[in-house]
Amino acid sequence: VFLVLPVVSLLLDAPRIINLGDFQLAEKRFALLGSFLILSWFALTALRFEDVRGFATYLIGLATLMSIGMLVERHTGYNIFYEWSRTILRPIANVGLSPTIIHPAFGTEGRVTVVGPTEHGLAATTMLVVVMPFALVRVLDASSRRSWWLNATAFGLMVAAALATDRKTALLVPVAVVIYIACYRPRQVLRLAPLGLVVLVGLVHFASPGALGTVFNLSSDVSSNSTTHRVGDFTDVVPDVLAHPMLGRGFGTLNPEQPAQFRINDNEYLDELWEVGALGLLAFVWMILAPVVLARAAIRTRGPTVASLALATSGGCVAFLVVCALFDALSFPQAPYMFFVVAALTTIVSAGPEGNVASSRELVQRLSGRRLRAGTAR
Repeated sequence: VFLVLPVVSLLLDAPRIINLGDFQLAEKRFALLGSFLILSWFALTALRFEDVRGFATYLIGLATLMSIGMLVERHTGYNIFYEWSRTILRPIANVGLSPTIIHPAFGTEGRVTVVGPTEHGLAATTMLVVVMPFALVRVLDASSRRSWWLNATAFGLMVAAALATDRKTALLVPVAVVIYIACYRPRQVLRLAPLGLVVLVGLVHFASPGALGTVFNLSSDVSSNSTTHRVGDFTDVVPDVLAHPMLGRGFGTLNPEQPAQFRINDNEYLDELWEVGALGLLAFVWMILAPVVLARAAIRTRGPTVASLALATSGGCVAFLVVCALFDALSFPQAPYMFFVVAALTTIVSAGPEGNVASSRELVQRLSGRRLRAGTAR
């Protein structure tokens, strides 16, 4: 539905969009939107229920390695992801310089610039906060000390690396994720909270010195340019929204690379309202909430394995839901890529083992067997 509404929004306003020269930009955005759809479809059809737990372990491992790399970047200014990629890909491609700045005085608004394998700290933060629920749920369900410590360490490193970007998103989204998980596991979360909070604060302070002070600097947060900019987001787009209330001015027609002509909103929901109107916004929000709603029955009625996986994967969707309220998430491809992966995992887990989709090879074999039996019967 969300894919159809942007197409309609573009077609209905095509003459104006073409006259303004925004159609090529919209084409690029549609290609990216199509890639999200393909990624989601591939994850839904390639993975089976039995694969999800192993894939979740794989995601936790990747996020842990990414966290270590970002913490090294925060301490030394050396971006492993950029530098190693430049060395490996030198024969076939040129990798640009990392935008890393570890001295706050030279960064924007007195903050460091730590980006990991992305181009912006917000994108890197989103990648980590979407995976955090996987590690946190495993901490709550740990059946051995080894499992508890491994997953707790992974979760702590993700939080520390996210805070290393000096972005408020790194604080707000994990809090929202913990609250969501506490709605289903209140006793476990409350029992873990006191000790976990002390250990987590100590780990973050040790792994990323100065990050907590920057994020918790309330006077700076209130008066910062990003905060004051957010205050004016809605009022500045109201005239355009009122001119195109239902389907917006056309999906993909906002160019963040031209700030003189287009306002950059720090809120993806405002961008959706601006581009695809009220109908598009509702479809966008429901697209994010649908896996979360779908997971409710699995969390409450299925066995412990299914319930834990559904809670973890839907927690990743909740993280993206909050992320979209904090910045223009679709402007950073890594953010929606992560959402569509965890949304697919949530769907697979909620369906359980009986929801497995037969592979193409199995379908061919079944069809061939039926034809062979039909020919023999004749």
